[in-house]
Amino acid sequence: MAASSNRSIAAYERELKAAQREADIDRVAGLEKALVSFHKESFPKAERVVVAPAEAVDPEPIRAELEGEMEIPELIAQLGGSAAPPVAPAPEPVDRYQLMREFRKRRRQGIPLWRLRDRIEAARQADREAEATADVEEGEREVAQEAEQTKLNGLWEGLQQAQARVAEQLPGRVEVERKRREAIRVAEQEQRDREWERLLSNDPEVTLPALEKAFADNEASVESVKCEGYTTTVVMRFSPPEALVPERKPARTPTGKKTLKKRTKTEINALYLEALGSSVLATVKEAFAVAPGAQLVQLLVIRHEADGKYDRDRLSAIYFAEFNRGEYEGASGSRDPASTLPLAPDSMLNLKGKTAQVAPLDLKERPDLSALLNELEFSLES
Repeated sequence: MAASSNRSIAAYERELKAAQREADIDRVAGLEKALVSFHKESFPKAERVVVAPAEAVDPEPIRAELEGEMEIPELIAQLGGSAAPPVAPAPEPVDRYQLMREFRKRRRQGIPLWRLRDRIEAARQADREAEATADVEEGEREVAQEAEQTKLNGLWEGLQQAQARVAEQLPGRVEVERKRREAIRVAEQEQRDREWERLLSNDPEVTLPALEKAFADNEASVESVKCEGYTTTVVMRFSPPEALVPERKPARTPTGKKTLKKRTKTEINALYLEALGSSVLATVKEAFAVAPGAQLVQLLVIRHEADGKYDRDRLSAIYFAEFNRGEYEGASGSRDPASTLPLAPDSMLNLKGKTAQVAPLDLKERPDLSALLNELEFSLES
């Protein structure tokens, strides 16, 4: 039983190692493909921005503001929230019988029961007094009701006048708001158009920030340096071969199984050159897409040297060329990126030895590039 269990565990470990190895092979293949595919990407071209139409004016908030200014909510509250002409409530009827009982009680007070005539006379007088008092009370209540109605009529008339003023002023207020929004839209459009014209003229104040924003997410670090006339200079930092190219490549065993095989120096340099060309073409395409005013892109590629001849903190230039818009704006992804590098106008590329290693450039005859490289190096040190 134990032997059977051990055989199962061993088989599982072999399968796991094989799966991990397979994953490594696929990862290397994917990395290699990505290194030489940057130039196949398409970049959206910069376009003139058209500001969206001003938002339509909703009259209701303006109506509410006008109603607040004219105290319409307060008037409506005083009218009890009624949407119809208000009517003051009718006065409550006077309780004449209650008054009679009260007056009779007072008049009969102190008259003995056996003096029946006196009590009857007292009741008659009390009734007359109660009737007179009830008439007076009814009159007062009617006067109060009329006064309340007069007040309500005044409030209602004020409400009608205020609402009429709101209706009269609302269209004008809406138009003022519409013009305000349109003025903002026009001003923004004019600002956008001015920026677009500056972009078309390759103005560095507009073009360089646009390029830096576009290059921010690039695999290879890229920065735009300057714009002069219709020429834009771009610097791309590229990693050395040992940091970029996998030491092993996907291959097949004689039996057809996937495996990883160590690359030769020639193969490493060839893949590195192709990766360099792919990043260069992608950077040039993106620069032309983002900067429509640039007719010529000067591209300088730099890297940190890791061999013993150079200080690690020193930069070296490894490629330079000038790319014109007519030929490279829509550079096809089917181009061979490695062969494109030496064919570009005014290209400088130093392939060293039989293995065609990408080596630093000698900038003695290009003092402009040498000065730019020194400036970049100084900025890094500071």
